[in-house]
Amino acid sequence: MAFRKMTPHQYPLRLWSLVGYPGSGKSSFAAQMKAPMLAIDADHRFSEVLGLVEGDVYELSETRSDNVNPEMIRDLLNDNMPGSDVKTIVVDSLTAIITPLVVQAIVDKDSGKRRNLMASFRTKALAMRTLQDAVSRWGSDVLWIYHLQNSRDGKAKEIQRKTISQTELARLTRSINLQLEIVQTESRRGIKVVWARRGRSGQEIGTLWDDTGCWRGMPERIEESVYGGLTPEEQRLLEQDTPTVFKSPEVAISWAYEKGAFVNVERAKSYYDKIKLEHNPKSAKEMRDHWIEAVEERIKEATKRALDAVEDDGVADSF
Repeated sequence: MAFRKMTPHQYPLRLWSLVGYPGSGKSSFAAQMKAPMLAIDADHRFSEVLGLVEGDVYELSETRSDNVNPEMIRDLLNDNMPGSDVKTIVVDSLTAIITPLVVQAIVDKDSGKRRNLMASFRTKALAMRTLQDAVSRWGSDVLWIYHLQNSRDGKAKEIQRKTISQTELARLTRSINLQLEIVQTESRRGIKVVWARRGRSGQEIGTLWDDTGCWRGMPERIEESVYGGLTPEEQRLLEQDTPTVFKSPEVAISWAYEKGAFVNVERAKSYYDKIKLEHNPKSAKEMRDHWIEAVEERIKEATKRALDAVEDDGVADSF
């Protein structure tokens, strides 16, 4: 069979993450993605929104525990995705897959099974990598869902917290091009585009309010708001530009890793925390400036070391 000529798409693939409080409509939003879709139903509630999907929905496995096991998810995708007509993979939710691993790591540390927490978290890190690689490889749209929750800081002040750590979200950022968040008022709900890899985000767009009650047409509205009127070249330049402000810590960490400043996300996260502690920035803009300066200096030093190594090899080869 002859190869098919590639044609440009109007918009990039929908490689999106979505965060919101329980009950805010995350699964209902997922139901508006392109069908046929495959549900990795880790929360075991996707059947509640089947009536909102315009097309077929496939289940990963009849065995519920398969939907929270990264290795089983990988194996089932490898066995069944080739030749399938799946257009969207929905991970609902990442919280249900990763949180038990975090809890187990803490239990192992406290019980003495592992000497330190970092060693205990190694299983979690490997699980996230396995899951991310398994889901992202098929060229389909992907929606990663995770939760927000309220907790209290050291001064007993109530704060909003994501149920996935900055390190895991930084890893995830490498595989997505939009970060979405559900916002709610007493009378309505909407979508905020927190970050876009190749388009508009934040205050440029504002909140996209749901006027249908079931997110009908919302994915298309998001795409038009983020990419509408931008040429592929303009999108490319937006991706390559140094951000005027990082939309979240995980975006800053992922940016530094993708620039080649660190060998892994864990080291980038540790260095980010170090810079933040040293400078105690009073604003996101101030933190951005300190972070970019630190990353560029690190890249400069690494480049110098690499050039020195090449020169040393050249001298050694001449003898």
